[in-house]
Amino acid sequence: MQRRTMLKGLAASAMLGGFRAQAAQDAGPAVIRVNIPGPHLLPFLPIELIPKLGIDQALGVQLAIRYLPSGILALEDALAGNAQFAGVAFTALPAFIAKHKPVAAIAVLSSGVPPYSVLIRPDLASSVRKLSDLRGRSIGIPMGSVTSKTYLQVMLELWLAEHGVRSNEVRWVQTNQNLAGMQGSLVSGMVDAVFCEEPLAGTLVRKKIGLQLASLSEPSALGRVGWAKHIRAVLACPREVVERQPHQIELMTAMLKRSLRWMQQRKAEEIVAKLGVEDAELRQDLINPIKRIPNLFSSDGRFKPAEVEASRQFLIETKVPLPPGMSIQGLIADKWVNQ
Repeated sequence: MQRRTMLKGLAASAMLGGFRAQAAQDAGPAVIRVNIPGPHLLPFLPIELIPKLGIDQALGVQLAIRYLPSGILALEDALAGNAQFAGVAFTALPAFIAKHKPVAAIAVLSSGVPPYSVLIRPDLASSVRKLSDLRGRSIGIPMGSVTSKTYLQVMLELWLAEHGVRSNEVRWVQTNQNLAGMQGSLVSGMVDAVFCEEPLAGTLVRKKIGLQLASLSEPSALGRVGWAKHIRAVLACPREVVERQPHQIELMTAMLKRSLRWMQQRKAEEIVAKLGVEDAELRQDLINPIKRIPNLFSSDGRFKPAEVEASRQFLIETKVPLPPGMSIQGLIADKWVNQ
């Protein structure tokens, strides 16, 4: 009698296990969620390419990408539990930790001088001829959140200071980090200038909506030497993910490394073609800066010592201190990307 009962129990367990396996199969692959600014902002293209290349499916998962107005908001949203990962400026992380919001960078997306430009409204061409002429003017830029200024604002404040303009001598206007936000701010006259990166800058100039006042890509740009090697953008996550979901990080970094490796072996035209951008002019706006800045993207996602040190110096220059007792290595969890 006991043997019969035991056999029935084993049969029921096997059947239940089969139902669960079938249910998991019917539900589809596990979803990994990542937030990034965009779409189609250069530093974050390696993430956008993962599903386009089918890399997530090859590893048995589905990568769900959500676009937010800035990297700060992308990471804030991940901390709120709506995603496991976020694309964000590396130098924004200390402010999160200072606000008792533990986060970590797990892989590098891009490094070096960022492809940023200050654009003005074309009707101001005769009165605004240099960066110092922005004193008293309004500038559109993503403003971040209560946690931190955005990387773009920190960068522009530093750049303006090189030209004798203090942060409180301009009026900062919240503008989303996408084409619609930048274009709307300029066309409506809400701002006199915007600070944005490629391909947004190239598109706005091509459409005669903005006129380039200055570009950090110019070798003569003041401050460029001090910024030339720092880490621009990283893939980051809440520390809770590091502690409780290491397998998710393993999968995410494996996907990213495959994407970066694919990009290293392809021409700019092939990279942009995979994004599926239908507008031919927008495609060219993406191709041009990728050709012009061949070393923009990380080759393997790893944190190189020289870039980490340059980032530490950048934090000093921008007056963004590390939390007391923390070294810059404390911002990094690179166990998985080094595998």
